[in-house]
Amino acid sequence: MKKTYISIFVSLCFSIIFSACTNLDETLYDRISATNFYKTPEEVNAGLTDVYYRFNVAHNFLNQWQLQECSTDHAMCPWGDGNVFKQAQLHTWDATHGPMREVYTNIFSCIAACNSFIETLKLAKLSNGPAIEAEVKTIRAYSYMELIDLFGNVPIVTVAQIDPQNLPTNKPIVDQRKKVFEFIEAELKDAILNLVSLKDVADKQGYYPRVAKETAQSLLAKLYLNAEIWSGTARWQDCANACDDVINSDVYSLPTIYGGIWKAFAPDNEIAANNKEIILGLSKENIANWDPATGNWINTLSIHPELKGAWRNGKNLNITYAGWGGPSVLDEHFMIYDSLDFRRTLILKGKFYDQNNKLLIDIKPYSNTDIFAFNNPKEGLSCIKYQPDPTVLTNFARNDMILLRYADILLSKAEAIYRLSPGNKSTAEALITQVYARNFQIPRTFTINSLDDILQERSREFLWENTYRTDLVRFGKFITTRTKWKTTDDPAYRNIFPIPQSEMQTNPNLSQNPNY
Repeated sequence: MKKTYISIFVSLCFSIIFSACTNLDETLYDRISATNFYKTPEEVNAGLTDVYYRFNVAHNFLNQWQLQECSTDHAMCPWGDGNVFKQAQLHTWDATHGPMREVYTNIFSCIAACNSFIETLKLAKLSNGPAIEAEVKTIRAYSYMELIDLFGNVPIVTVAQIDPQNLPTNKPIVDQRKKVFEFIEAELKDAILNLVSLKDVADKQGYYPRVAKETAQSLLAKLYLNAEIWSGTARWQDCANACDDVINSDVYSLPTIYGGIWKAFAPDNEIAANNKEIILGLSKENIANWDPATGNWINTLSIHPELKGAWRNGKNLNITYAGWGGPSVLDEHFMIYDSLDFRRTLILKGKFYDQNNKLLIDIKPYSNTDIFAFNNPKEGLSCIKYQPDPTVLTNFARNDMILLRYADILLSKAEAIYRLSPGNKSTAEALITQVYARNFQIPRTFTINSLDDILQERSREFLWENTYRTDLVRFGKFITTRTKWKTTDDPAYRNIFPIPQSEMQTNPNLSQNPNY
């Protein structure tokens, strides 16, 4: 399946989840059924490929990034684009926010693809059907995790075709989020029983990036990490236990050499030697088109065009394309790194020269205090966390995009056990040190003085991995976050986003989140 996220069978008709035929008895000649498909491994893989393709589309970097990173002190983008970036940064979005709508509908489209595939697969009665169904259920569960994180009160839909007279509901809204949490928990637990373990996969490089038993265990750990916010009840011990399942599997490991974090973000991070840390990733290719599932835009959008051909400290940065100079790291975040921290070098600030020592650009932090007045296109710090590829000549890089990695499991367990008892401090420090130490040429140990130290290390380690807003909400700090432009607190309802207005208009059974 690697590098085959192409919609091979357009006639699969995995439509957006709220669309349906009014005549439920009519013969649908363009719909796949167990009687005419899913009879061979090739046919099953074709349908499964389409599910992964939809999963890839649902993670269009820029839209997710706006909600998770641009709403914090991690990032900003000076582009106009209807002021959507500025609304995210100032927390002034409403139910008409375009990128928010795209995230919501794309994730539900992925869920629709999962539902359709599962229904047809069950009818096919294949010997390996339960394992494949568990794989798709895990993708669906992850999709719902994103929805309850971002939007809270979302409807649960597990069928491929919706009765237009009985549209899905999220009522009563007072306990809907908890219901979704319980649904995800049950789905992941069930999937774990049937999924293939990576320990039993001979060709791990050939299997990647499909989900496995350890993927579902990792997602369960992340679900429990956020349980207090998402369900109303803390599950710290359950989080630690799920993390132990992943750690004790010996499937994943961390490159411990200085700068080893870059292996997971390398242009060839799909190969087994580089993806031992990757738990869940999205396959990307260097193809010059606008398909949101194809190329990785995360670097090219950020890099200032003047950085093409830049060197630093006698080393070629391997930037062979003129970037777009948009999404940028805020100086407030840059300043929380130790000067010797390797991760700091992945944020570009200051003067950069070409091979002949000619000055190309002097990158400076944003200077304007008015967020609606961006006058200097060379302001805003570029991010090269996804290692530049010297073979890339377009704005679509081939680095596979990471959704979850082993470092997160180690830090999640550390947070969970420290929250359970400060007496676990030394164990928590040892877990974080595994991740922290590799970022220094002379390895250092990590010290915890308070929970804030754990949050700050998560901020450094997972920059632009679309987790920071989630972390801030869990630590009770999202609505009080401060940047150059956001200087006041928000009401608590801003911890989640509104249900998009377009969905409210399409489905009268939905209730809007409070105060939106």
